[in-house]
Amino acid sequence: MSPAVDFGEIMTAWARKTPSVSGLVLIGSRERANTDTLEYADAHSDWDFQIITSNPKMFADRAWTRDLADIELRAYAARTAQIGGVPKINAVFAGAESDLVIIPAAAARLMKLAVAFGLHRREGRLRCRAQDLAEVIRPGWRFLKGAETWDPLYRQITADVPDPRLGNEAACQLAETFVCDYVWCLRKIARGELRATQRVLLQELAEVNLKLLHELKRRKGERTFTKARRIERITTADQLESVTVIAPLDATSLHGAVAKAAATCRQLMGALVGESWQWPEID
Repeated sequence: MSPAVDFGEIMTAWARKTPSVSGLVLIGSRERANTDTLEYADAHSDWDFQIITSNPKMFADRAWTRDLADIELRAYAARTAQIGGVPKINAVFAGAESDLVIIPAAAARLMKLAVAFGLHRREGRLRCRAQDLAEVIRPGWRFLKGAETWDPLYRQITADVPDPRLGNEAACQLAETFVCDYVWCLRKIARGELRATQRVLLQELAEVNLKLLHELKRRKGERTFTKARRIERITTADQLESVTVIAPLDATSLHGAVAKAAATCRQLMGALVGESWQWPEID
């Protein structure tokens, strides 16, 4: 394994000589205080950045990484971020891994203008985008380039906008989605499509339960992270067992795993919304 490098310094040097980059923000565990044992960086931590740029298309392929000094790229994946829907890059270098969220400068300027007029305090698409940003940066951020231009915006958003929450109506919509996928899984098990069932069980049913548990813990004032991060360290044994999926590729095991996931969904929905949502009768 390649020796670790200070990828923050490499990215900073690159950003400072790249005119199309007006902001480089270090977020994630590399920026958080080491006093928090749940969130501080360790030997397994990657480097998380937001890049505010007038040329987001340059990140569609790996060509720009040739300008990074003294580091070798091993793998490069251009995706779309789940939060915000903006471009996201996952990259593996010799000695460092990095996630980079690409924020078009035009969108950032529009957000800055809207915040200046207080529009982020009103319900709507802009507030949702501000909430997405606030949730990501609230644990800590540091501008490596562009602080004078963009840091006031980040401070204003984190001060004025709460993190996004899952309301009762949205929870009920998730539960309805769960039921539809649950029935789909039962039909596929009966047909012998075990791998297709396993895929939906892990990708869809388990994901709904993790989202519901995340919201339940937030409502209780308990510590929780999105995407099941650190769940093994912050969740009770019973809660952890309820969202754990063990699904060997045989019909009996898969049927049991699907039934267990359904029981967890019913339990979580009862805790979240009470009797306002009921598990439907299924033929």
